[in-house]
Amino acid sequence: MTFNSYLKYFGLLLLTGIFLFGCSESKENSELASFKNGHVLTNEYIDHFLLSSKYKPDKLPTEENLKEIVLKKALEKMAVQEAESMNIDKDSLYQYVIQNNERRLLYQNYVQSEITPTVITDSLVQKFYSEFSPQYRMKYIMRPFLKNSTEEFLNSQKKKIEEAYKRLKNGDKFEDITQKYSQDISSNKKGGDIGWMIRESMGDEALREVYDTLTQYTYSKPFKGYGGYYILYKGKKREVSVPPFENIKQQIWKTLYQSRKIFIENAIDRRFKELSKKYHYQEFSDIVTKLLKKAGSNKNKPKTTTLNFGNLNNNDKATIIAKYDGGVITVKDLFADRKRSPTNEIEFFNRFKSISRQHLLSKHAKELNLQNVGALKEQLNNMKTSLLRTILYQRVVKDKVLELLSENKDLKGEEKIRKRSEYENSLRTEFENKLKIKYEFRFETKNFKKALEIALQKKKLQNSELDKKKKN
Repeated sequence: MTFNSYLKYFGLLLLTGIFLFGCSESKENSELASFKNGHVLTNEYIDHFLLSSKYKPDKLPTEENLKEIVLKKALEKMAVQEAESMNIDKDSLYQYVIQNNERRLLYQNYVQSEITPTVITDSLVQKFYSEFSPQYRMKYIMRPFLKNSTEEFLNSQKKKIEEAYKRLKNGDKFEDITQKYSQDISSNKKGGDIGWMIRESMGDEALREVYDTLTQYTYSKPFKGYGGYYILYKGKKREVSVPPFENIKQQIWKTLYQSRKIFIENAIDRRFKELSKKYHYQEFSDIVTKLLKKAGSNKNKPKTTTLNFGNLNNNDKATIIAKYDGGVITVKDLFADRKRSPTNEIEFFNRFKSISRQHLLSKHAKELNLQNVGALKEQLNNMKTSLLRTILYQRVVKDKVLELLSENKDLKGEEKIRKRSEYENSLRTEFENKLKIKYEFRFETKNFKKALEIALQKKKLQNSELDKKKKN
């Protein structure tokens, strides 16, 4: 199985469900199925049933859905045992994918717990709430730029925003000028409208400062913000009824998170610099330059020119381009996520920056023992077992399907799709039956009645809670 196949089938395995109606405190948690070195408990069935039927109030627990869910969970656990018996967990590519995704999870958790709270503080949330009303309908004209934009480009963007301002001063409508000059694709077709805002809704400090200077139905002079040149317009004012703080606290936090992403990124950069010294981080720029040249980079070409990274062989991809205490970063790391693989020089260095931050901040996360805190430990375990099952079924089912299809080269179109599905269902059923025999699977039917009674009680409680939310 190829490396890219691992990534393809790994998919969304990092996503994990949050069970709102767990049964961990129940005294009745009997086995509903057993097999060699494992079992499925009542709690597991009920948690799964409630999650899958949350918005189906008429779907009640039955012996049929109990057996279906319990068998599915048992097969998942037996498949993990089978994968381990085949040493899939020792496979170097499996371990590489696990390390990458473990690093990503640790990084995300670290940013959430150690970085974001330093930007979105409790006092900022309270300030936003205190200014919740009045609100103004805001618009802007924007000409964006990047940190690494050339001086020539910056000047051209500045010239365009000044040209737009002259047109406004000559009496042209703000909406008309926006459609012609603004390069913010989310608002330029709407006359620059960015919605009802308060000061703290705006992420750019420059925007907030200019917001304070404007009175109703006025626009600003051109000014430079963090990511572009702007002309800001303050429109209609409205007073709104302010809900109780607890009712909108989460909404406020989400708004601040969206508007403060720049500051969170800056905080990540500062932490990375601190950790670079701590872990003796070092980049090998000469090696990077040679590899980029091999991919077609040329100082006479724009950095946005598409490069041919297919020119890099396996040895090139294994080349170390940075190192730190206890770890290295290779070219292959930048291409591990196919959806984010760089296509030009700018994207290459942006990805390099992102991966380097993942490495160092996740290393610090491990030092803080975050991998054993809260739900992260369970997430990491789910990730590993999910990938083991995916690889196992790839080998024993999907690869065999491809072999069978290759023997029937005359199959085309819908017939080939039908045959593929037929082969896959047949091979999967055959393999799962082998698992049940090998691991001596059996239902513990004596415990079904009690499990269904508990599930019904929980389902009624779930329905009652949903009814309350609808009424509110």
